[in-house]
Amino acid sequence: MDNQTLAGLLASTPPARLSIIELTADLTWPDGSLDLDAEAARQHEVELACAQGPGLRRIHEALSEAMRWKLFPRHG
Repeated sequence: MDNQTLAGLLASTPPARLSIIELTADLTWPDGSLDLDAEAARQHEVELACAQGPGLRRIHEALSEAMRWKLFPRHG
């Protein structure tokens, strides 16, 4: 695979903002434990962030498959 092809595959991948990572930083205490009151107050955001996971996984799998196909073209 040449650099132009790889760049095209990566450019076609939608940007991802991993909300769960940002929320994790906001909802934990300095000792690493979960701030349950803060989590409860932002429950809707937490649920939306968790729902992001499967969609981002599918995007990653599609990109990985495209890259594998470009690296190792299927014959037949």
